[in-house]
Amino acid sequence: MTESLFDTNFTSENEPKLTNTTSGIQPATQAQPQGGSQGITPNNADHSNAGSTNATGNSPAASNSHAVHSTTAPTTNDGADHQEHHDHDHDHDHDHDHDHDGEYDQSTSLPSLDDNSNADALINYRVLVSAKEAGCLIGQNGKVIDSIREETNTKAGISRLVPGTHERILTVSGKLDDCAKALSYFAQALLGSSIETYNYFPLKQLSSIPCVEHETTILRLLIPNSQMGTLIGSKGARIQQIQHNFAISMIASKSFLPGSNERLVELQGTVDDLYDALRVISRCLIEDFSSSVGTTTYYVPKSHQLTRKSTATISFPNDMVGALIGKNGSRIQGVRKVSGAMIGIGEAVEGSNERVFTITGTQPAVEKAKSLLYHNLEREEQRRAEATE
Repeated sequence: MTESLFDTNFTSENEPKLTNTTSGIQPATQAQPQGGSQGITPNNADHSNAGSTNATGNSPAASNSHAVHSTTAPTTNDGADHQEHHDHDHDHDHDHDHDHDGEYDQSTSLPSLDDNSNADALINYRVLVSAKEAGCLIGQNGKVIDSIREETNTKAGISRLVPGTHERILTVSGKLDDCAKALSYFAQALLGSSIETYNYFPLKQLSSIPCVEHETTILRLLIPNSQMGTLIGSKGARIQQIQHNFAISMIASKSFLPGSNERLVELQGTVDDLYDALRVISRCLIEDFSSSVGTTTYYVPKSHQLTRKSTATISFPNDMVGALIGKNGSRIQGVRKVSGAMIGIGEAVEGSNERVFTITGTQPAVEKAKSLLYHNLEREEQRRAEATE
């Protein structure tokens, strides 16, 4: 009997329990990536044979693909409206340097595709997709996802659709190369869907629109922040090598996805190039798998009605503004931090005995900030009343 695609155990609320994930894991070898992928530059005229193994094979979802002709530097940009800046991020704080006493620096060199020491280790991937993309990945009567499961010997499922949101989570678990192959097949299936653009994080694209002519597509991986260091590498070395060797674009969000400690890593390239890149990415992540065990808070899509921005204004007496701000701004900063809202304080207006506070954020954040401000106002009024008694 065919497994239900909408009532699967592999949902964002209930992650697969891979109890034997670390069994048989061996230290990574010191060899550099081998095979046809090595030495490929982003500007080569033809990357169609970049993969050391053809990802498409005989899969039901397979087709020929062309190469990406340009890649981007390892930047981070989450596209979120609530971010005050979009600076580049090479994750220096999360680097894992091991280059002391002559040891092999895993954070700088990529694992070799010929290294099969962890071939039987299990890995779990979470991929963010839109509701429309999820329909393409499932296929009519579940034919696409069922065929990919069977072809790659992996477990795969898509989370239930939450009313009011356009996001769903594709989960794929299995052996390293099997998962890479399954994800490349899902990427191939996405080529058949029309490209949709979104103006909000996390579905807003971090990179440029995929090139239909060269059959490039996008995968949005959700990676625990604890594993970002081993993926990015010392001073961004690994992410640069992955882009260079496999002719793909790879961009990581600077901020966590809401309510989680997962970050978005967007891959863009042809199906074949994505397959080889994912094989190496799997080997990078499995090196540091233990850091994510029991420490990951998974992202769960929520209705965007809860994340829609709203603005409110409140007026306070001039003589209370200093107390609401606090010494060196400590009190107002505390309100901002606890509520998650942005709070602006208007200039004093001649002839007015009030100052206007402008609060911006999600509706719950705005309400929380208003409550805290009124609470601080009441405390200050009570303090002054007691002082005059």
